[in-house]
Amino acid sequence: MTVEKAQLTEPLLLEVGVEEIPARFLAGSEQSLGERLTETLQGLRLVRPDGSRASTFSTPRRLVVFVPEVVLRQPDELEEIVGPPVKVAFDPEGKPTRAAESFAERNSVPVRKLLKIETPKGLYLGLRKRARGRAAREILAAALPDVILGVSFPKSMYWTEKAGPRFIRPIRWILALLGEGENSRMVPFEIAGVKSGRSTYGHRVAGSKAIPVKGFGQYIEELHEHQVEIDPRKRSEIIRSEIKAVLEGRNLNAVKDEDLHDWVINSTEWPHALLGNFDPRFLHLPREILVTVMRDHQKYFAVEDASGALQPNFVTIMNLGQDAAGLIRNGHERVLTARFADAEFFWQTDLRVRLEARQESLASVTFQAQLGSYADKVERMAGIAGGICTQLEQQGEIEAHETEYVMRVVRLCKCDLVTQMVREFTELQGVVGGLYAREQGEPSEVADAIYDHYKPTSVGEACPRSKVGAVVALADRLDSVVAGFAVGLEPTGSSDPFGLRRAGNGIVKIAIESLSRLDLGLAIATAVEFAGKIFAGSKEDALGEQVENFLRERMEFYFREVEGLRYDTVRSILSPNVSGRLNVPATALARARSLELVRDTEDFLALAAAAKRTRNILTKSGGVMDGGGAPAVNVGLLGDGPERELYAAYEGLKKDLESLERAGDFGASFRAMAGIRSQVDLFFDKVLVMAEDPAVRENRLRLLIHLNRDVFARFADLSEIAVENRGSAVT
Repeated sequence: MTVEKAQLTEPLLLEVGVEEIPARFLAGSEQSLGERLTETLQGLRLVRPDGSRASTFSTPRRLVVFVPEVVLRQPDELEEIVGPPVKVAFDPEGKPTRAAESFAERNSVPVRKLLKIETPKGLYLGLRKRARGRAAREILAAALPDVILGVSFPKSMYWTEKAGPRFIRPIRWILALLGEGENSRMVPFEIAGVKSGRSTYGHRVAGSKAIPVKGFGQYIEELHEHQVEIDPRKRSEIIRSEIKAVLEGRNLNAVKDEDLHDWVINSTEWPHALLGNFDPRFLHLPREILVTVMRDHQKYFAVEDASGALQPNFVTIMNLGQDAAGLIRNGHERVLTARFADAEFFWQTDLRVRLEARQESLASVTFQAQLGSYADKVERMAGIAGGICTQLEQQGEIEAHETEYVMRVVRLCKCDLVTQMVREFTELQGVVGGLYAREQGEPSEVADAIYDHYKPTSVGEACPRSKVGAVVALADRLDSVVAGFAVGLEPTGSSDPFGLRRAGNGIVKIAIESLSRLDLGLAIATAVEFAGKIFAGSKEDALGEQVENFLRERMEFYFREVEGLRYDTVRSILSPNVSGRLNVPATALARARSLELVRDTEDFLALAAAAKRTRNILTKSGGVMDGGGAPAVNVGLLGDGPERELYAAYEGLKKDLESLERAGDFGASFRAMAGIRSQVDLFFDKVLVMAEDPAVRENRLRLLIHLNRDVFARFADLSEIAVENRGSAVT
């Protein structure tokens, strides 16, 4: 199939006007619409391969895509239709058979106009047809409804009386314009009773009259006049500039908060900063409470001085204009004062009851319908944390008094869930528990660990400050993962309603960054044991395997996305063929980092190729892959030369690797492996593994089994490393 050269182009402007889209969904919706339109235009041959890329924009009330160059008419297409083989289409005398005649009839052409076309399978009968390209406006009218309604959203809704199309919010207008200036034309179509047109609308508060549009340039100008900035990047610059302006000359700064900044960008069309104040008496409350109330409940930026001390001010971003009379400011200040007064009351009231006195109340708070109450969860956490502490004490990583702190923290860490503060400000769970613990005289190690035990909430957040906090945080997440899997709450596809992937990421991060000697396999076994006691019918072996596989996936994610390691390096380190691959995640990461440093050397790549060949031979021969049950190599059956030399090199390398493993020097270990390359190459060049003599063949397979176990898959499965064909090491 061939396509003629593209024709003249015109720009395409598409705007979907909607009711306000929630801020957290706006950026993804903008991207999805742009991607869908781009893919559709490419599939319809309406854009040139080397043409300008589409630009996307958005505000809470609109999703916009601008494509600078759309061809006005599809290029004509020359289609090649292949029919029956020539030897079938004609008889020995050269007359057309029924096969040729049927093919010609189906395509409405006489047999004499059919062509003989050379294909990879031979000579075939066929024809070439020229399909006339259709007008872009006609094609777009049919395609754009599917483009718009195909945008993916985490949540969508119906908005008509009868169940019709779904969208994130009701569609109120559609602007679809092909061309620029007086010659521009509207692309006609309809979605749920809303017809496309050539008009847009300005800011809701500034008036709702339709604004005629002739092209993209004029569209931008008109929206600016009607107080709408469609570019989120420009709104971001405006917000930063506005905040700086209202704080100018006061020696004050807004507390940095990129998440809040993004929310404000995606919640405004015409942002304008306003500085407000609150009564300084509230500054006696902890900073965490004040900032949470301002940020999470009012969407205000907190303000601090040059030393970082919180000040009795806030910055809010309005969605329109000025506040010359100060009425808007007064309204915000009144609301914030009321919120702070509530927080102050909760703080004073909650402190009258000690955290430990709240433990019994956890029995009335549901953790998850199938998993019982938070009191049940605390009991499981205590068992898991106890097992982890026993392991760490034996390793000398923590002392007995730290274990006591851990068990104290486990008993107290969920108690703030029944406080008035957390019931009103759920974002403060954990944090406020730590604050209450400190105020009530708990040791700083206990208070800090309670404060930190929900950390990390993402791979970018820091782990708890102490090993005490790290153990509790790990036990909390391990319980959630193991208990979740025990009752069938494991993630599926993109669905993870119980947040187990996030919990798994936290487990891996804590194990690597805070508890570097932790045997995660033992910790999983402890968690599975407690899950098995509580949930009748849980098969511990199957459950343990499920959880191990899940956490191996989370380790792969951490190694690739956080550490930036190559996919095959990660795959080789975490291969099922590597003994103890999951046990100590920090050690697995150390091996991976070391492997990255040596894997591109010539000798090591050749060794990896030999590992692939070894694994293929053993797989085909049915050899014992891990070597655990393989008998020792019979030295008497080894042939002189390459075979005996490889065995001698293997024996020496095995001792060296044992010594290097004890020292934890994985870089030297991998370099030492590469040193056996010449003996391995020579063996595969000169020795026939699958010899006719059964005893010799079996002995050579034993040698490869032990070589695979003790070298090729000792610290990483070298057969997983991607290599090109290199010399004699590759077959």
